[in-house]
Amino acid sequence: METQFFYNCTLPYFGPLCQYKFDEHEPYYTSLNEIIHDSYLFTYQSDTFTCYIHLQCNRGLVPIYLDWTEICNGEFDCVNGEQDEEHCWQLEINECQANEYRCQNGQCIPEDFFRDDIYTPDCFDISDENFQQNSTYKYCTAAEPTFGCEDVACVIPNIINPLRSLTSSCLVRRYDFIKEQILIKPNSTSEFCWSLFKCFIDVSTIIENEECYELLRQNCNQTFYVPTESSLSGGLYFTYVTEKMSYLSLNPASPIYFYTHCDGHWNCLSGFDEIDCNPTSLLNCSSKHHRCVSAETNRLTCLPLDKAGDGNIDYIGATDEPSLCQFREDLSRWGRFYCEGYFETRCIPITALCNNFNNCLSNDDERFCEKNNLTTFTSICETPYASIRSNAEKFICEYPYQTERWPIVHFSLGEIGSSSEPILHIDDKTVTQHSLNTRRYEQLCHRGLHVRLWLDKKKNLTTIICLCPPSFYGDLCQYQNQRVSLTIQFRSLSDVWRTPFAVVISLIDDSYDRTIHSVEQLMYLPIRDCQRKFNVYLLYSTRPKNQSKNYSIHIDFYEKISLAYRGSFLLSIPFQFLPINRLAVHLNITSDRDIADSCSKHQCVHGQCIKYMNVPMRMTFCRCHQGWSGRSCTIPHHCTCSSNSLCTGVLANNRSICVCRIGHFGPRCLLMNPVCQLNGNATCKNGGQCIPQQEYVHSNKKYTCICRNGFTGERCENHDVKITISFHKDIKLPLTMLVHFIQVKKSAAHERATTFKTIPPDQDSVTLYWSHPFHIVFIELFNKNYYLAVIQRLYKRSLFINKRIDSKYRCKHISELFNETMVKLHLVRRIKYYHLPCQQKLSVNLSCFYDDVHLCLCENDGHQRSANCFKFEHDMKLDCLGQSSCENGGRCFQDSPNCAQTSTSPKALKFVIEELNSS
Repeated sequence: METQFFYNCTLPYFGPLCQYKFDEHEPYYTSLNEIIHDSYLFTYQSDTFTCYIHLQCNRGLVPIYLDWTEICNGEFDCVNGEQDEEHCWQLEINECQANEYRCQNGQCIPEDFFRDDIYTPDCFDISDENFQQNSTYKYCTAAEPTFGCEDVACVIPNIINPLRSLTSSCLVRRYDFIKEQILIKPNSTSEFCWSLFKCFIDVSTIIENEECYELLRQNCNQTFYVPTESSLSGGLYFTYVTEKMSYLSLNPASPIYFYTHCDGHWNCLSGFDEIDCNPTSLLNCSSKHHRCVSAETNRLTCLPLDKAGDGNIDYIGATDEPSLCQFREDLSRWGRFYCEGYFETRCIPITALCNNFNNCLSNDDERFCEKNNLTTFTSICETPYASIRSNAEKFICEYPYQTERWPIVHFSLGEIGSSSEPILHIDDKTVTQHSLNTRRYEQLCHRGLHVRLWLDKKKNLTTIICLCPPSFYGDLCQYQNQRVSLTIQFRSLSDVWRTPFAVVISLIDDSYDRTIHSVEQLMYLPIRDCQRKFNVYLLYSTRPKNQSKNYSIHIDFYEKISLAYRGSFLLSIPFQFLPINRLAVHLNITSDRDIADSCSKHQCVHGQCIKYMNVPMRMTFCRCHQGWSGRSCTIPHHCTCSSNSLCTGVLANNRSICVCRIGHFGPRCLLMNPVCQLNGNATCKNGGQCIPQQEYVHSNKKYTCICRNGFTGERCENHDVKITISFHKDIKLPLTMLVHFIQVKKSAAHERATTFKTIPPDQDSVTLYWSHPFHIVFIELFNKNYYLAVIQRLYKRSLFINKRIDSKYRCKHISELFNETMVKLHLVRRIKYYHLPCQQKLSVNLSCFYDDVHLCLCENDGHQRSANCFKFEHDMKLDCLGQSSCENGGRCFQDSPNCAQTSTSPKALKFVIEELNSS
């Protein structure tokens, strides 16, 4: 190979020829990453908007292009048809697997991704994270263009923006612009009346809102429509008439009453037509009473009919005067709650109730709340918390829906569909907000970065160009890109824990050429990345994408050190009519005993037929030899990878895909990373192996040490805890034993990890090493034959423990401590006597005991010995990520559910247990 040159640029210059320069450069910057990071610390305030141009859409009077979030948002945004909602029914009928969480928009994600990262939702409608959209607005106004900001849609109404039907973009300024356009004053309406109308619907602050309606009613007697031409929600107009509603004087004999009785709307001023409509009501009241929440007791009470609708607010939220918030109810399906002194309007959404924040100056929105374990961003009225509401909370949360006029129902068989409430998970992470500053330069490139390109340094000729993130393109990054946003988390067993993998992720189509449109490479090291979620963008090679083709994601695994091929996965891309396809998946890396299965189904001319490892019926593909591509490996191409790398294919632009060995990087693997050679063998101590950090990942850690057994620490500088267990000669020993480690946590449940150890036939002692924190160790000989081995209140690293086990350390079953009558008692009645065995003179040497649910320690609390119990699952049934090698009923253990560092034939599982306060 000829001598290759590359340029070592000095900041702020960068690029293959150092031809790019950041004008916004400070002398204290030490890396390109710092410059990019700081560039996004300023508020995004461009004068124009980005747009999605691959769907023709007539917005009517609104001079703005379609945003990608407005496709399949439940609103008809195009007035010339239904193109933006054409195929969206497929999302509505989509069903998820039992181990998946179904987003509100129909997308499926792994259930353990629910409520796991507030800043990077896996559902693009944000429904998997407990994150108020107003926080999304604030956070993303000054943040890098990541998944959490560019690949989410704000489609759920909230307190900050009740009129979300205008747009589902998370950009507040887009909403404001559309609002301004549709609220252009009709020619026939006076400026005074128009100002009052805007004030009344909260789009102007020229006058206090509580005065707007009365002034509007008294001074403006004409009817007008907004906008003058339909451009909102497929034909929706706002209409002002002189009287909002004429209440009818109805009686049960009236034919109108027959159709309006129990329709959820007060057609009578007193709400007489809504009496006795709920046979399973939370409170039984007489036929002449409504149900309300008392302002004195904060509990449900009965309201006499003559006090309903009389103009006086008698109960919390003005549920006895629904007309006060009824106009705003017509604009928002999320309901309204009336409170005195609210800083902008008297009516607030139910999603602002019981969130530990006073939205009403009178505290009406918090005074009736009994659940105080929610964060400031969480309301008890949100769907996940329905099961824990008090009666008063249930009434208030559900009541606003009843004041809204529903479409006429001609015939019904009740609810013919079914829905399940999402898993309750309360995340109390706080929202970190940047200090919002306007960028110091003109924002030419929207969410991209503007840089200076040197055309001719001698003549000092330069121009400004835009570098766009994957989510945008165009000379000003003004167009929204079609793309696949993939979030992937790998899981592996302990036998590959110390093996670094090269992961090649390709976006392919189903053509004969099997074109690879884009590719991303990751380095996955289980010991370092076991709980990490990788976020990857995959782009199409053409704009727009070819709708006649079917696209999928192909993933190859290679061992990074030897470049040995380990297998491939195939991910289908659902809902390909969407501009952005958001995928979130788990992938299990198989044991080192498993290799990719070959097949003979395909005729692979210059390649090998391989079975995918994750597809039902083991779908196959042709893995081509170097220099060949295509569905049957019949298309030749010239590989440009270095000689010590692996050429795995070719992109649509004819660039080779190269997989580099450890220590090499670059698109052709021609560059070397010397970080592991800088200090000789001293980088990692005690024989640890140095693995460089992936070059394209910004991290303060430049390398990772893979430690030998018996050592731990960032540089393998610490010895694992060494535990030597010897047994009294009277204890009968099996050939194997289980060792249970219990870690005590101050503000969380105990954690359990279990490992497996073989006992040599001619020995009465075993030695094991443990690298995780622990406080208690139990030995299990045979089935449920427990011995207490170690108690340490303070975990000490690199400790050497020698313990001799005799009969006094055996944990007895409660049947050995209590009579049969006591043992048969219900646990709730029996457990209060668990202190007695620890205090009896005959049990002075009792260390521990157990029942079917607990393990209990006998501890001295300063005055006497007492039982300290915690839940312990005696019969764990595990499958080690579906890769258990145990046969004939053997159990599989691993020391962590997703990050197994140690395992043998049975493998150990980290299991979260609950602490039980004995009494």
